[in-house]
Amino acid sequence: MVSLQEKFNGKKNMEMNYTLSFYLGIFTIICMIVVSRIAFFKDEEFLRAVRDTMGKNRMSLAHKREKPIKGIIWKKDLKNMNFLSINFKDYHVKDVSDLEYFKNVETIILTYMGDNEEDIGMYDEEHVLDNLNKVRDFNKLRRVQLYHLNADKSVKNECPRAIVFID
Repeated sequence: MVSLQEKFNGKKNMEMNYTLSFYLGIFTIICMIVVSRIAFFKDEEFLRAVRDTMGKNRMSLAHKREKPIKGIIWKKDLKNMNFLSINFKDYHVKDVSDLEYFKNVETIILTYMGDNEEDIGMYDEEHVLDNLNKVRDFNKLRRVQLYHLNADKSVKNECPRAIVFID
């Protein structure tokens, strides 16, 4: 037979398990909320460009930071960007699908240029613009400039609201 003391201890352990499960569930939900707000980049070079050039509301190849951003990059910070430029000569981006985080961008400049005018070539990564369709629904996008990339006129279909320059 089970004594009264053993029944009490069993009931107490069950209550403790429920309490522990409750707090573990709350902790898990909080972690999921926090993780959903972090920008996880598919392309390491794109991430490096963001860390090196991100300012308050623009990400510009002309304004490199003295020290790269360390730590977490939040989606809300990228959403506030209104200007974005990346030089593929400095950052060998292979996939531009990370543009999806820049929902309020007005101007996108993607280029492949050296420091002087003689240092011009074509970026040889053929499929770098395959995921440019991520910007199709950006309401504020007005200008897309592509210099020395393997781009054709079909890019204009990916950005219907924007003026697209291809050189």
